[in-house]
Amino acid sequence: MRAARQPSSLSLIVGSYLADWRRWIGRLITSYALAGGLMLMGAVSLLIAIGIGVAAGFHAIEVRYGIWIAYAAIGGAFVLLGLLGLVIGRVLLARPAPHVPRGSRQAGMLKRAVAAPVATRLIATTRSGADTTTQAMAAGAVILLAAWLAASRFRRRHAAAQD
Repeated sequence: MRAARQPSSLSLIVGSYLADWRRWIGRLITSYALAGGLMLMGAVSLLIAIGIGVAAGFHAIEVRYGIWIAYAAIGGAFVLLGLLGLVIGRVLLARPAPHVPRGSRQAGMLKRAVAAPVATRLIATTRSGADTTTQAMAAGAVILLAAWLAASRFRRRHAAAQD
């Protein structure tokens, strides 16, 4: 019987990025559905208001004054509801879309996944008594890796400060 394997760091990072994409798409679809629903409600309310307005106008001409004030009040309420729904829907659609996930969290995870094995190999190599050339190359690699991590962290902070 085979033992259960741990998923690789790369598959965890890709899975994390795909989960961010799914959440982003879900928020986008939800906001468009809400805006579309409110605009549909506004359009239906305006159609009802037009129908009531026509009926009220007809009845006003027929009776001159009386029940027509009731029709005007109901029609005016539907006009206000319709306009309010259309305006709110338009405001929701005019909002900027949420930012696409950039993958910076996954890039950090990838850097850590690369840095840990390199450091453990370096420690194991120095204990086993490797020659001085190998030790110098390993030390240079660790210094470059540390500089890369520091530079990317500084760049992220600088970019965040500019946003």
